[in-house]
Amino acid sequence: MTLEVEEQVDFHLFGEAYQQITEVFDFLVCGIVLIDEASRRIVYANNVAKHLSQWEDTEMMGGLCHDSICTAAIHHCPLLDHNQNVECDEKVLVGKLGNHIPVLKRIKKIEIDGHAYILESFTDIRAQKEKQIKLESLNETDTLKGLPNRAGLERLIENLFTKENDEGQVNSLIMVDMDLLKNVNDSFGHQAGDDVLREFSAILKESMRKIDVVFRWGGDEFLIFARNTDGPTAILIAERLRTTISELPFPLTGHVTASFGVAQSRQGEPFEKWFRRTDFCLSKAKKDGRNRVVDWESFVNLVWSQGKIPWINILESGNVDLDNDHRALLDKINGLFIRVNPLSVVAKNDFEILDFISDYKKHMTDEEKLFQGTEYPLIDQHIHEHERIFKDLTDFQHQFQSGSLDHFSLVDYVVREIFVYHMSMEDTKFFPYLKTRES
Repeated sequence: MTLEVEEQVDFHLFGEAYQQITEVFDFLVCGIVLIDEASRRIVYANNVAKHLSQWEDTEMMGGLCHDSICTAAIHHCPLLDHNQNVECDEKVLVGKLGNHIPVLKRIKKIEIDGHAYILESFTDIRAQKEKQIKLESLNETDTLKGLPNRAGLERLIENLFTKENDEGQVNSLIMVDMDLLKNVNDSFGHQAGDDVLREFSAILKESMRKIDVVFRWGGDEFLIFARNTDGPTAILIAERLRTTISELPFPLTGHVTASFGVAQSRQGEPFEKWFRRTDFCLSKAKKDGRNRVVDWESFVNLVWSQGKIPWINILESGNVDLDNDHRALLDKINGLFIRVNPLSVVAKNDFEILDFISDYKKHMTDEEKLFQGTEYPLIDQHIHEHERIFKDLTDFQHQFQSGSLDHFSLVDYVVREIFVYHMSMEDTKFFPYLKTRES
């Protein structure tokens, strides 16, 4: 089918039958949109459709359906390209503000006054979706994927950490993210995306051992709790999963890939920090090109072998001043790192450590000024993190000056808490809001 997207619709050609049918549509409680089949331009929308989408009548009429209410590309619409009707397909309607509204959609090709149209009707199912989310949280199970969700994970972790016989046992977390799921949704629709996620989760579940638990973490992310598993074994498991997924053809979409982050548990470490180390590895895997496994121990060993912490892509904020500031801080961290390395021949400089503490305190103040003018929703939480680090650094400064704290303890904190936990995780959360403010 050749689509002439610039073809205009002559509204004066509509006959009496068209007028009668649309008068009926105006009284229906579901949304109705009529699309000219040849041009795919909207020729009619009832009041429910306009109210739900928040598009004005003048904005919708004569416009391409793909420019307003539909997420698919105009030259590749899985619903309109096929010469068949669609019954009760769960999709999304795009609102004027760009918000995705879950709807139950029906599509039927009809003829009015000798002209071919596509009739789309849709029912708002936001209330059902919200109820489903609440039930999933209460039941600890994701209804779409059939896997335990975050609530289930919290219960398992609580039980695990309170069992005396689990003390000292090594476990591993494997975090999995399906690469570029958005492309699947945009090209084939959200139902196809859900189908791929369902198949994806089944592969994860079937590929793991009975003692392991696969959790739906949210969106296209999954978390695997590998019981009694050290880091090297978890890496082998993740690589096996990555290969299996990349080689298996998925229905409709073909081959897909996934990225993995792996971290082994540490005695006495809170679950939150264990998870954040795993999440850091996953973020690095995605930023390094996707379809790969990154584990925490290998990252740390790389730092030791190179004698420095490398600049990683996830620290690129798009704000020149902030990026330059972060690069300067990383240079100072590496300077400290070299001085505590047992193999280093560089003389230790006490003043350099004190200078770093002073510089980082100033950086936190400047950073707060930077995102105060944004719509970042976690500003208070971020400032609280700054206050915690500020207190820790002040305590370390006093201990260091009194001779009760050695170089290594201080720098270990700087590398772990400031670079990994704060700069690489917390700071990157507000980067998108900086770009929004600049635009």
